[in-house]
This record gives sequence, C-alpha cells and structure tokens, in this order.
Amino acid sequence: SALLLQVAPEEFKTSISRVNACLRKNLPVNVKWLLCGCLCCCCTLGCSLWPVVCLNKRTRRSIQKLLEWENNRLYHKLGLHWKLSKRKCETSNMMEYVILIEFLPKYPIFRPD
Repeated sequence: SALLLQVAPEEFKTSISRVNACLRKNLPVNVKWLLCGCLCCCCTLGCSLWPVVCLNKRTRRSIQKLLEWENNRLYHKLGLHWKLSKRKCETSNMMEYVILIEFLPKYPIFRPD
C-alpha cells in the first residue's frame, strides 16, 4: 500500500506497459528460434540453441535498460528502485525473472560528516 501512495496509477500502468511492449516485441522471435533450435538440436549437438541464449540475454538487457531509464525518469525521485531479479518459481524448480520494487534509503542530508 505504501507503493500506491507514492506512485500514481497512471505512471505505474505506463511503466508496466513499456515493459510489456518490450517483451511483446522480443518474445515471438525468441520462441521461433527456440523451436528451430530444438528441432535441429540433435544434428548440431546443441549449438542450434545458442541464438536463443543470446536473444534471451539481449531481451533481459533491454528490460534492464528500460527499468534504468524509468528509475532515472521518475522512481528514484520518489525513493523507489525497480530492478529485474531472478528467483526460483514457487511451484517448480524453474527460475523466473521478476521486477522488484525496492525503497531507496533516505540519507540524512542535514547531518554533519
């Protein structure tokens, strides 16, 4: 609830829409390469999956840059920090990426060194 007090619903929706647009742009290409890589995996001894690994890394970097831009544009001014984090799924042993929203520590600027 503290997050809702600091971020306008429109701003939150805009930020999430930007992340989703980035994923919408990148994921269909990644899925096509994954299917192609899986079909050719036996013939290439697994090397056909490298493009998928590189594309996933590029997608992750794009999301991280977008979150960095959002942080600099708005969220750091509100004392928040958005970041992409990897964690284990609750229902399986797979890993997933989630967006964490952290509170930045408030520094006492009027206290002498």
